[in-house]
Amino acid sequence: MTTPATAQPGTVPPGPIPRAEPLRESVYARIVELVATGHFAPGAALTEASLSRALGVSRTPVREALLRLQAEGVVDSALARGFVVRPITTRECGELYPVLGTLEALALRSVAHPPADAVVERLTGCLRELERCEDPVRRRGLDTRYHEALVGLCGNGRLAALTGQLRNSLSRYEIAYMHHAPERAHADTEHREILAALTAGDGELAATLTQRHWASGMQVVMTWLAGTDGTTATTATTATTGTDERTGE
Repeated sequence: MTTPATAQPGTVPPGPIPRAEPLRESVYARIVELVATGHFAPGAALTEASLSRALGVSRTPVREALLRLQAEGVVDSALARGFVVRPITTRECGELYPVLGTLEALALRSVAHPPADAVVERLTGCLRELERCEDPVRRRGLDTRYHEALVGLCGNGRLAALTGQLRNSLSRYEIAYMHHAPERAHADTEHREILAALTAGDGELAATLTQRHWASGMQVVMTWLAGTDGTTATTATTATTGTDERTGE
C-alpha cells in the first residue's frame, strides 16, 4: 500500500481551491488547514503574493483571511514580511485551554437529552478510528471532528463558532505536541468517559469531564513546552518563494 506524499513544511499543496462555497471562506479554511496540519509552523512567514499564487486566487481574499486570522490570534502582522504564524508560548497556552474547556462545558450542560443512537454510533466510530490512528495530522483532525460534534449537540451556533475559533488558535499547540511528544492513552480514555456521560443523559458530568480533559491536555502541553529550548516548538518555516511582498515580484 503506497503512502501518500506529504508536503514539506512551509509549502502550499498545489492546486486551486474549490469554489463550492464563498471564495473568502474557502481561502480562510485552506489557510487554517495549513496551519493546523503544520505546513506553516509557528514563526512561519505568510505572504499574500505566494499564497495567492499557490491557491489560484487574487490577493484580496487572501488578505481578508489573514486579517481575520490576525483578529483570532493565529497570525501576527510583521513589518516588511506580511504576516507570521504566532509562536507558541506557555503563557498563551495557559490562557487558551481553560477558555475552550469552559465553553465546551457550557455547550454540554445545554444538551437536554441523550444523543440519538445514530449520533452515538458515529461518535463511537470516530473515537475508535482516533485510537487506532498513528498519524499526528490525521489524529488531530479526528480529535477536532469529535469535539466539534460534541459542541454541535447543544444547537448554539454562536457557541460553536467561538469554540471553533479557539481551536484554530490551539491547533498550533496540538499539532506541534503530537509531532514531538505524542502521548495519547489518557486523552483517549477521557474521550470515552465524556461520551458515556452524554449517552447516559448526564450533561453535568459530561461538562465536568470536558473541563478536566482540557485541563489535563493543557498540563501535558505546558510540561512539554517547558522542556524544550524553544527551537523544537517554534521552528520557523516560510511560505515565501523569493517574492517581495511589497512588489509581488
